[in-house]
Amino acid sequence: MSIDLNVRSPTSKSLGSFVKMADSLGLTGFATVLQRDKPFETLEGGMDLFTRIDLPESGLRAVKKAAKEARPKAAVIAVPLRGVDVSNWAAEDERVDFLTLDKPHNECILRESTAKLAAVSGTALEVPIEPLLTSSGLTRSKVIKVFRENVQTAVGMGMQVILSSGSKVVMSMRSPTAMRYVGLLLGLDWKYTKIAVQEGPQSIIDRNKKRLGSDFVAPGVEIVQRGETE
Repeated sequence: MSIDLNVRSPTSKSLGSFVKMADSLGLTGFATVLQRDKPFETLEGGMDLFTRIDLPESGLRAVKKAAKEARPKAAVIAVPLRGVDVSNWAAEDERVDFLTLDKPHNECILRESTAKLAAVSGTALEVPIEPLLTSSGLTRSKVIKVFRENVQTAVGMGMQVILSSGSKVVMSMRSPTAMRYVGLLLGLDWKYTKIAVQEGPQSIIDRNKKRLGSDFVAPGVEIVQRGETE
């Protein structure tokens, strides 16, 4: 089973084309930034859809408030890798699934201290490959450099790395095998690419399904048996 946790279909009308492409590529599901009624949904044809919410690029107080409101409605919550305060909070907060390299440039730097916090909480570094597909020449070389440096920091500190397509158009979607080869380009070994592309994304969805279930109380605490009411 393979899922893509970052598909950016621009409209509900275009979602069907992304579903068809996902099926042809061998994906069993993907996360969409479109608003859905449920965080987890299975379509008639069997494709799984997951609601993804990207928190706004704003101050720490606003991001905290947005995370609280978003968590019950989202299968995936992501925060862009930006300033130290917000990044460190996101790395430490178990409601946040991803710190995302959404705009790779020299200011988009994962610090070792941030990666250490994320390694403990389970927040992953998300690397959307879309900038690699939409750039060329020197620009692409810079993107690869920034991606590789951040991936190296994450892996070195024990922070999980997840690869996603970040696709805004259908043709930017990629098969699991193609994604794994991108992982090699970014410095991951072949064994780790399976974790980054297949096992890691599925683990995040499984974890959040459990957390949003009625029996979940807090990390490490859940109801295993309910008493009978008189």
